[in-house]
Amino acid sequence: MSTPSWVVVALEDEPARAEWSRAAQDADVPPPRFVAWSAVLDSQADSEADSEAEFGPGEVVFAERLHPRVTGNPVGGQRARYAELQAALGQLDARVRKAGARLAAAVEPTLLALDRAKRDEFLSQNGVPVLGLPDPAVRGILRPRFAGSDDWLIDGWRTRLYRHRSRTGYEVWRAPGDAAGSRNELDELVELLADDGIHRVGSLHRVHLGNAFYDIRFAVVDGKATHAAGINREQVVLREWYGGRRPEIEAFLARFGMERWEQLVALAERTATYFPGIRSLGVDLIMDNSDSQYVLDVDPFGASLPGLLGAPPNASREPISVRAAVLRSLSVGS
Repeated sequence: MSTPSWVVVALEDEPARAEWSRAAQDADVPPPRFVAWSAVLDSQADSEADSEAEFGPGEVVFAERLHPRVTGNPVGGQRARYAELQAALGQLDARVRKAGARLAAAVEPTLLALDRAKRDEFLSQNGVPVLGLPDPAVRGILRPRFAGSDDWLIDGWRTRLYRHRSRTGYEVWRAPGDAAGSRNELDELVELLADDGIHRVGSLHRVHLGNAFYDIRFAVVDGKATHAAGINREQVVLREWYGGRRPEIEAFLARFGMERWEQLVALAERTATYFPGIRSLGVDLIMDNSDSQYVLDVDPFGASLPGLLGAPPNASREPISVRAAVLRSLSVGS
């Protein structure tokens, strides 16, 4: 079966444009056609922009984030950005449906994944383990309700809280490696940032691998975990993870064994079943040092994990990024 035509809707200066073009080369499929978000959303667009935003029958349309990544990570106003994205996806979906094309990530599951409160409640009701509300005596992990492209979290063990500009203009900053502070200090943060959707979830003593605390991020493409890497959230800048056997996964296997690793893979894939209509999903799992693991985050824009096809340690020897894996799956009609 031939590869369907595909389109990427993204900001004009979105770095993912180059990544999609590179993925097309790696997957040996035709290059994408790019459409600017402004061409989709501008109701007063001129004929040229409106023509750019037209889609064709059978095209597969990938939508990148509506808001740019911000180096300094100010996360105030996430509620408003969520509402803007909700409206933008609605307009895009209407155009795509009218043209007989299809979105690579359905609108409703995407919005569910980005509203953490609704998502966690939904997953919990379906028996998927998530970090719930903590015991009052526990400091817990602070999180924004609405996911952003410049996100943060803070827990009680040396995890960075990025700068947050509240509605009052008050700035909160905690540098990498600083202790998280007393319970009273965290209570004050919750109160200060409540209007921006900040809430508290349960805490646990996270897995320590090598010399750092890790979560595990999976890419789930068409329902199967294809890539994985450890996430060290104490790092100031998250780096890309390239192909090969990951040292933190090697350390995990040596400490906990293959049976628990398979439990992680199964949990990531099970989580993906509750977000149908999304070809590429990022699933972050947070684990304790015993035998429990929980869903920490779900990214409907996929996981940026260049690496080997097949979740380690059973990966093939061919290095291929998640985006290239998605495009390759399209070429076989899955």
